[in-house]
Parts: sequence; structure tokens; C-alpha cells
Amino acid sequence: MQDAPDRETLLAHTAMFLMTQIEPALKAHPEGRGLAFRTRIAAHLIMTVGRELSAEEGHDSAELSRLCGLLGADAPSPAPVGDARRAAIGELRQRLATALRDDGAALDDAAIREGLMQTLREQLQVVQPRFDTRMRWPGDDALAADREENR
Repeated sequence: MQDAPDRETLLAHTAMFLMTQIEPALKAHPEGRGLAFRTRIAAHLIMTVGRELSAEEGHDSAELSRLCGLLGADAPSPAPVGDARRAAIGELRQRLATALRDDGAALDDAAIREGLMQTLREQLQVVQPRFDTRMRWPGDDALAADREENR
């Protein structure tokens, strides 16, 4: 284990240095404006990687658990880590996609919809943390109305 500062802190400080020191210096020169823009993009990518490192284990473990629950699959034992966990998630995602496409599983199933939405929320927290993840699934109101009519 690395002593402080951890890798997320190092990445955050590197991104802040690029945005607060390098980008303004580049913007001050007309020929540096394009490079200043690319510097801002690099800083945002660095911040995204930092957020991904911070959230990856928790998000992946939660998604693996959700997918196993949705598909009625047993959770791998021992719990996979790293690349093995990503591979297990990829396989389960493929099984869910196949079930949705070929086996009659429906996106109007509340558990499937909520599982997919939670995965999307977690992904958005990493790549776009200011995005409002309290959104509703398109058609939720129409689905609710249909269910009421069919009772």
C-alpha cells in the first residue's frame, strides 16, 4: 500500500495544476489557445480516471451483485477482483442482453429497469458527476397508467 498521498489525490492535484496553472498560461498567448483547450480536456480525463479508481471496486461489486440477482445466477465464489470481476460483469451483461432480446425478459420489469438505471447512475457519477442522476426511466408514467388500466 502506498503512503499518502494516494493515487486519487495525485491525479486530482495534477488535474488542478493543469487547469489552474498551465491552461491560463497557455490562454495568455494567442498561439496557445488550442493547446489550452487540449490541456483542459487532459485535466478532465485525469479527474475521470481518479473518480473511476475511487469508485471502481464498489460500483463493480454492486453491479455484479445486481446482475446475479436479475439473472438468478449464483455470485461467483470467491468474489472475483480486478480483471476477473470485469470479465464476470461482461458475461452477465451479455446474458442479460440476450434475455432481453431473445428470451422474453422485458424492460418494463421494475427490477430490470431499476438495476439498469442504478448501473447508469454509477457510471454517470464517474464520467459526469454534475449530471442529475435522479432522472426517471422514459415512459414510467405511461407504464404505471397501463398497469392501472389492466388491473
